[in-house]
Formats: sequence, C-alpha cells, structure tokens
Amino acid sequence: MALQIETLLTPIQAASILQVKPNTLTKWRVTGEGPAFIRIGRAVRYSAREIARFIESQTRRSTSEK
Repeated sequence: MALQIETLLTPIQAASILQVKPNTLTKWRVTGEGPAFIRIGRAVRYSAREIARFIESQTRRSTSEK
C-alpha cells in the first residue's frame, strides 16, 4: 500500500478557505461540527481533501434541509 501525501492546511489557512474565523474552527473541533482534522503533536492541520468534503456536505437546495 503506497502512502498518498496530501496538502495539509493550518487552521488559519482552512478558516480562510471556509471564510470563517479561526476561532470558529476551534469551537467546531470541540463540538465535532466542522471538518475532520489531524493532530500532529500539538499542531492541528486540515487536509485539503477534507475541507472540500466538508464544503460539499454543507450544500443545500432549501432552507428546510438539515
């Protein structure tokens, strides 16, 4: 099995892509609401692929959708 290297984003970079404040990502990590994240030691990182998945999962066609 070959290791596939992904682009890892800092919380600031991920927040910029999602157009939210970095503190929002911090809150989402606590509540489990946001995109999946990676912890390497004390550093938090987000895979670019996971950010794209999260954006896709938030797409709605109606305000009544959950």
